[in-house]
Amino acid sequence: MPTTLDFYWDLASLDEGKRIAAASQLIATLCGFQEKMPATNEVATTEEALDRICAGDVSYAVKRLIKGLASSRDGARQGYSVALAELLARMECISVKVVLDLLWKNTEATKSMSGQDQRDMRFGRIFGMMAVVQSGILTRQSTTTVELRKMVMELTAIGTKKSYLREVAYATLTSMVPLVSKLSFRDEAVEMMVSVALDKGVVETPDELLLAMRLRYAFPAYEWAAALPQWQGKHMLSAKNATRLKAILCETSAENPGLFSSWHPQLHGVWNEIFDLYFNKHRAYEVETLRPMEFEGLWDTVVEGGLFAPGMSQFRRYWGFLVLERLLPYLSEDTVPATMTPNVVRALSDNVSAAGKTALAKAGLRAAERLTEICEGNTKVGLAVLTHLLNQKNTIQPASAGKTNLRTMMADRIVARLDGDAIAGYVGYLQQVFLAPRRTRTIMGVAGPTSALNVSDKTLERQRNWAIDQMIRVARFGQLPKSDELTERVIRFIVAQAALAPNNKNSGGSLAELATPAQPPLSHTSRDYCATALVGLVGELTLQSASAGAERGPAWATMTLTALLEGAAHKGVHVLVNGFIKTRAVLGQMAKVLSAMGEQIATLTEPGDVQRLRALEQLLGNLCVMSVFSVDPQARAEFAEALPELHECYTRMQAELGIAKQRTRKPRGTKAKDDGEEEPRPVEVLTDMLIGLLTKDLNVLRRLCEQAFVPFAGVMTAEAMESIVSVLQAREGSAEGAVTMEMDAMDEDAMDVDEDEDAEAEHVDGVDEEGVDEELRRRIQEALGEEAAEVSGSESEEEFDDEQMTVFDDKLAEIFRHRKEQKTAARDLKISMVNFKLRVLDLADVFLTRQPESPLVMQLLPAIVDLARATQRDSRNRAVHDRAAAILGAR
Repeated sequence: MPTTLDFYWDLASLDEGKRIAAASQLIATLCGFQEKMPATNEVATTEEALDRICAGDVSYAVKRLIKGLASSRDGARQGYSVALAELLARMECISVKVVLDLLWKNTEATKSMSGQDQRDMRFGRIFGMMAVVQSGILTRQSTTTVELRKMVMELTAIGTKKSYLREVAYATLTSMVPLVSKLSFRDEAVEMMVSVALDKGVVETPDELLLAMRLRYAFPAYEWAAALPQWQGKHMLSAKNATRLKAILCETSAENPGLFSSWHPQLHGVWNEIFDLYFNKHRAYEVETLRPMEFEGLWDTVVEGGLFAPGMSQFRRYWGFLVLERLLPYLSEDTVPATMTPNVVRALSDNVSAAGKTALAKAGLRAAERLTEICEGNTKVGLAVLTHLLNQKNTIQPASAGKTNLRTMMADRIVARLDGDAIAGYVGYLQQVFLAPRRTRTIMGVAGPTSALNVSDKTLERQRNWAIDQMIRVARFGQLPKSDELTERVIRFIVAQAALAPNNKNSGGSLAELATPAQPPLSHTSRDYCATALVGLVGELTLQSASAGAERGPAWATMTLTALLEGAAHKGVHVLVNGFIKTRAVLGQMAKVLSAMGEQIATLTEPGDVQRLRALEQLLGNLCVMSVFSVDPQARAEFAEALPELHECYTRMQAELGIAKQRTRKPRGTKAKDDGEEEPRPVEVLTDMLIGLLTKDLNVLRRLCEQAFVPFAGVMTAEAMESIVSVLQAREGSAEGAVTMEMDAMDEDAMDVDEDEDAEAEHVDGVDEEGVDEELRRRIQEALGEEAAEVSGSESEEEFDDEQMTVFDDKLAEIFRHRKEQKTAARDLKISMVNFKLRVLDLADVFLTRQPESPLVMQLLPAIVDLARATQRDSRNRAVHDRAAAILGAR
């Protein structure tokens, strides 16, 4: 006669294969025994009925498997619970009641037991209830509210009393939800679970949050607004619950700190539910109807602003890495900007550099490695991550000896998998995102709010700005195997979106960049963003081509200007840039000049001449771009005014290079100038112009000015050097040219502000009538008019009435607001003046570095020495002093 006793031993094996094999053989044998029993519809609800209805081996197996759940031997709990669940599912004659009675009988934890024995009993009881749920016998007709309440109350009690069992207890409760929906008394069951397991609507832990999410999804008709009064919206993840969600998912509680007293290294299962909600396309209907917050908002609130927030403990950051690693299978080029946020990138960088010395560093390095593997397998995701990391300079640690840098580690491995076709495809994808952000989100097949709902205008602009930023980073990143044609494609696309538009829906088709209209149409904000980004891109490409030392690279600024003029010449296309009609003729002339300069550079043989003419060409081209695409109208006008001056500099330079056929000669009979002065040389004109451009608060323009000045350092004249020296020597009361006078005015205004502040500090304890500001008195009298004169001149001591006092207060507030604005403006001018002198000092440093043996050094050094001395004790000019001292210290 066959026996089943041998199978029980292997059920406790540590080898999963052995456990599964033993369970399969045991269940098959027991089913064979039960088939030999007389057929009956009776269901065993007691132990006696179990022995009578079931075969002897089956009854013995049920009791032994339940009793073995409390065993801590090897893999007994796992093996016995699997076998019990399968046995209960096969035996229709066994009820929930008899199983729970046996379970309670064999897993009762008493005070006389040791702590370990009590834990074994609790684990055994939980595993037994898990087997009941997994077997599905809860849905049998013999099940009553008594058994269900017994399980719910016991699981809730265990999870409440023992924090280390809370997650597994509530996971069992959560797995009961699909079965509850099949019960005949499901309404009563839901009410019971809400009142017991959710403590009458108080959701404070991730376990309760997961259970509440499952219940709300399974029973949408239930009165959840009344059941969960502290939660707003149709979904637990509604944006209105963001603050509460952050506290729960970060497992922090100001009201009940003891709720999360213990830390666990594993990630909570609620994150699986969250990611499934957002990225499982089969749940798109749930997203559409219940409207949780956008995934980007949830990530910013909980992960970026919670788990990875500055000052957060290493335990929370450890969870953050687990969340990131759990998200990676769902990562796409569309979700990169939402997930690669500054705090996340900073944490990755810090722990990659730590090289796995701690548990946190190991988790960060593992997440970075997994991210890199995904990027290697998906070129679009790789490019999205790589170009996004390129903009995180402030959050990624610089590479140092013996340490790994996040950007270097990922860039080397990602770039090795890329080719020109992949990069071109990614640029095409970005253009689709820009032109149709809603449609692009939908075709990705991601079940997120943006795929099912109408997104806000702010979200659309954010998507479009991200697409432009990504295209620019692709164009700027020199390590990518891209062609000049791809960079030109990016430039032409941004030019079209920033400045061009079809006259009607069908008229833009002749221009490739306008063939697909943007849906929805571009806003002024998006076009301005494109224009600003284009100025920076062209400037950076110009600087890169100059630093590369190539003989003749693409003239990116000239290409940009040509793209604009060609687009404007298209029929059915108009230019949206304000003032373009007035400057179009000048820009056309400058385009011809730039073309001529390019041809002349090819004919020159002297390296110095080539470098100077190329620097002039690049500066002129970028000024043309800035005169069109600068967002500030005043800046556009000033850049446009500089174009003829720079053209004149080029004309004078032609004569010096011998390109012009003949210098301009004066007709016979004309007299020379009385003062005998000669016309300024090109380097003198250029130096004055560069100094004027340095007053602009534009970083790329400052770098372009420095680059343009470098090849001219060797041909500097005393007059050109005097322009630099005069700025460095500018003091109060001096008038050394228009720029210097303007800077002096700034200095005087700022000094007035400081004097006013000093005076206010001295008289803070009381001001008599003689110390009153006469200007303030005059403005008050002008503001109040005759009423002030009558009151001040009256011998009576009557005060203003209420109406007059209100007028007086309003006027006085306006006057003081005006004075505050004046002081703020003067202080800003002072800062601008300091920055201006710093930029001029950069030019001086370039000259001293390039021409250390020039006689003009003795003209420049005294001015720098005087500047360092004059600003030594001036805290407002500390940056100027430090820069001047650094220049002198390097000599």
